[in-house]
Amino acid sequence: MSQLETALTYLEQCRDEMQRLWETVVRLETPSSDPAAVDKLASHLDTYCGALGMETELYRPEGAGACLFAKTQERELSPILLLGHMDTVHPAGSFPGGAWTVRDDAVYGPGVHDCKGGLVMALYVIRALLYAGYDRRQLRLVLESDEETAHTLSSRKGVEFLQRHADGCGAAFTFESGLPDGGVVTRRKGGGILKLTVQGIASHAGTAPEKGASAVLEAARKIVAIHGLSDPAHVTYNCGIIHGGTSANVVPDHCEVSVAIRFHTNAECASALEKLSTLCALAETPGTRCTLGPLVGFPAMEELPRTAALFDIYRHASESLGLGVPGTVFSAGCSDSAYTTAMGIPTLCAVGVLGEGQHSPEEHASLASLLTQAKRLTAAILALPGDF
Repeated sequence: MSQLETALTYLEQCRDEMQRLWETVVRLETPSSDPAAVDKLASHLDTYCGALGMETELYRPEGAGACLFAKTQERELSPILLLGHMDTVHPAGSFPGGAWTVRDDAVYGPGVHDCKGGLVMALYVIRALLYAGYDRRQLRLVLESDEETAHTLSSRKGVEFLQRHADGCGAAFTFESGLPDGGVVTRRKGGGILKLTVQGIASHAGTAPEKGASAVLEAARKIVAIHGLSDPAHVTYNCGIIHGGTSANVVPDHCEVSVAIRFHTNAECASALEKLSTLCALAETPGTRCTLGPLVGFPAMEELPRTAALFDIYRHASESLGLGVPGTVFSAGCSDSAYTTAMGIPTLCAVGVLGEGQHSPEEHASLASLLTQAKRLTAAILALPGDF
């Protein structure tokens, strides 16, 4: 048999144990805010990778759970990166019906779709390739611990961990939630949150209002101006949280506004930040001043010159296996794929299990898609030409 036939046959034989591992990692609930829970899953997967003969590294950044890196032996061609995250948005014990519920072909649970099914896929794609004797490229696995918080818990140490281990890779595949129709994400919006702080002058609102300078009034003016900058075709702005003032009879001397922005390209992000800085430099309310904090979030995932070629390989692999012809999708959601494309690594995102409802109590995924998605990716990696 060819390497492809050997690998696909192996995956077929592993169908049941793949699903059992999927259940195990979902039942190990891992909210981003519970580092010990993430550590437990990372340790479990570290042991699993070690049993495959992979060299591993556990990295525990302060404030977040452990990140995991594993790799096969070095090879002549550039490595392939398999990327995912272990944390979820769901508090432990909060999922309706328990952590693992199966209804026909759909399985419900915290992170079952985003993206624990993808973690299992990644492990079995590696297993199948090793079983088939694949030796053209090193396979690298990076699993993050606080992706759902935009790496704020780790103070972005998780991003540095990813960038260090992605360096030199020829292509990357991210196991984010797969779309119901099997489409692949090749571009994503970037987005983040900034804190706008307005400082004013406190004074009695009844006896000496003229001595005060209202931070809330200035914040209100800034909010109107910021929303006026929105252009859905490029950048959108949303002032979602406001804190200010101490009492109704005190001219407020402090106000904070959380400003969220979404952008299609990183050039748009730079332009948006410049516009916000210019706006904040001009105080309309005498006696007030504004400061803008740093943007916390994700850059945009941009298409690279070789992204289309990488997708063509993936699409052809799927079609040749009789698994359909996936399309490409532009997503408004953010992911760590933005960091790999920023490094110049062509990346396909959302190659994980197929499903819907991520970040909600209805999060679910197709049981059957665990095997079919693993087959698609295995075939695509085997088909990669030497110039990737």
